[in-house]
Amino acid sequence: MRRGTSIRVLLASMNAGAGHNALRDSFAASLEQADAGRLINPVVWTSADRFVDSFYAFCVRHLPRSQGTIVKLSGWPLALAAAMRLSPWMQREATDLLRSESFDLLVTTHPLQALIFGRARHLLGLASPVVCAVPDYGVPAPAYYPLRAGLRPDALIVMEESTLDHYRGLGVPENRLHLSGFHTREPFVRVGARLRNEPRLAVRERLRAEVATSHPRFLRFRLDRPTLLFLGGSAWTAKTAPVLRAVLAEPDLRALANLVVVAGRDAAFEARVRALEGENLHVFGFVAPAVLAGLMGLADALVLGSLAPALLQELLEVGLGPLLLLHVIPGSEWPHVRYIESQRLGVYEPHTPHMVRLIREMLGLLPASERLTLARDGFRERARFIRTLSVERALRLPQFLLQMAGIPALPPRGRRGRWRAQRTPPL
Repeated sequence: MRRGTSIRVLLASMNAGAGHNALRDSFAASLEQADAGRLINPVVWTSADRFVDSFYAFCVRHLPRSQGTIVKLSGWPLALAAAMRLSPWMQREATDLLRSESFDLLVTTHPLQALIFGRARHLLGLASPVVCAVPDYGVPAPAYYPLRAGLRPDALIVMEESTLDHYRGLGVPENRLHLSGFHTREPFVRVGARLRNEPRLAVRERLRAEVATSHPRFLRFRLDRPTLLFLGGSAWTAKTAPVLRAVLAEPDLRALANLVVVAGRDAAFEARVRALEGENLHVFGFVAPAVLAGLMGLADALVLGSLAPALLQELLEVGLGPLLLLHVIPGSEWPHVRYIESQRLGVYEPHTPHMVRLIREMLGLLPASERLTLARDGFRERARFIRTLSVERALRLPQFLLQMAGIPALPPRGRRGRWRAQRTPPL
């Protein structure tokens, strides 16, 4: 980097679950807030590929055990080679992008995209380092740090201490590791601030009115009842269906609480639940961030069908918890269970009768059990601490990117000049 000039950084992601794009957008927000001297010129970019997202969605919905196996094997060279062969469009678009535009640093939130950028970089004779950000907590998928050194990115950004310790244990140098944080979207920040600083009833009245602006039927939402929210990823609220049916089958629960279901992009599940819609059952499909933040702000308890890191941070920003987690996506989400329980943020309960009992405890119909009490007492204070620390870490991102822009990637090696992988100093 030349003194007095800015570096051009590609912030790339792809459609493979909402978490990857959310993390990329968080990085953009970090640079907007922290890089006051404008030493970094970020370019936000999303792959047009849809195959990976479709394949992922098919596996997690219909072949969940296979999804777990895929995650375990994802760092093996043969698995990565197969993924590359199945993604020729991604290779072409990445090569075209790097041919038409110049970047000092390439940052991506998906391991396959990091590999593809590394290959495109080699084919074009570029030296821009590739940095891969790991959205997940705990021990992540092996694909972020493949077995073969030549397939690895130049550096890693991680979002949680145990992930950092994992890579340190694998020998990744400190100057190639960065512990960052997450910027939640503005609607969640706004709702969380309201709930901390304004009378709760006044906030709930305003949130109901705001949600009803785009969903007029929500005006019948009753503020004098506690609210139970059913939530998950874009297509994973459906995993809460057994609990929802059990709650609807118990007259006292159905009469006591507002039941709010956000079905996401699962149109079939939305239609099934909407057929049951009544006075206190409110059903939504895929909603804008402002609506989702409003519904979180109105909720007193929630049941989760999955828990991605971006959703976790949004819930902590609003202060909604403790988290009642019914289901996890095999492979990538198991470490999230350990995280929320170790941080006393929630309870993982995969059995419907036990989850219904936890709901009764949350709504005050039964005495709170020891495990719920452990997660509930002091939840808002812990959530606020985690969010404050996460934002502080997020604001340190520019310094790391500037450091990485000054570290050139080494040229690849392979017999007869054939590409095998970007050859970087071993991580």
